Amino acid sequence: MKREKVYKLIDDERDYQDDKWGMDKENSVEAWLVYIEDYLNAAKHSVSRSTNIISYELAKCNIRKIAAMAVCAMEQHDIMSREQEEQE
Repeated sequence: MKREKVYKLIDDERDYQDDKWGMDKENSVEAWLVYIEDYLNAAKHSVSRSTNIISYELAKCNIRKIAAMAVCAMEQHDIMSREQEEQE
């Protein structure tokens, strides 16, 4: 899958999240990490309990959701660039 399509999937998921949850409330960095961990655990649970195609598709959907949550966390908080991080 090309990067442009991946970014489109993430952008569409962000739109869905905004429609569902709204952007009125800013979550803390800690809250985002907990949400992401919860969806990561759900994905791991899905593939560790079954090897069927449905389990893997559900896990892959969670990857899309996690990516979009990470983007939202970056939107809400001042995330430094790679260059800034390397200077620290």
